[in-house]
Amino acid sequence: MIELIKEIIEQDGLAQKNRKREIIHRRIYLFSQLRKNGHTLKEIANLFKMNHATIYHGLNTFKNLTETNDKYLKHDTQYYELLFRLNKPDVDLINEIKLATNLRELRKIQERIKNNLF
Repeated sequence: MIELIKEIIEQDGLAQKNRKREIIHRRIYLFSQLRKNGHTLKEIANLFKMNHATIYHGLNTFKNLTETNDKYLKHDTQYYELLFRLNKPDVDLINEIKLATNLRELRKIQERIKNNLF
């Protein structure tokens, strides 16, 4: 999933400064997907070449827009939602747990289970 997101960031120029609505919506959608996948604010910030506080603000904005069923957000992120549904990886949960070497990795697995990513 992380490789797909890196490709999307590069292809759509999401790491560049841009305040167009559709770019912001796509960017915060990816923030949300990465966070659901158990990534830290710092890890997400490094991908987008941003500050962790920007990521935090984006996550709050995404939450507010989804709670209000913003039609522009849905329209702007529809393509990405389809991409993620199609590229859902086949992951062996038992193997992932066996390969985890520390508590942080186990917590990431736990977050992915909560978000139905397995």
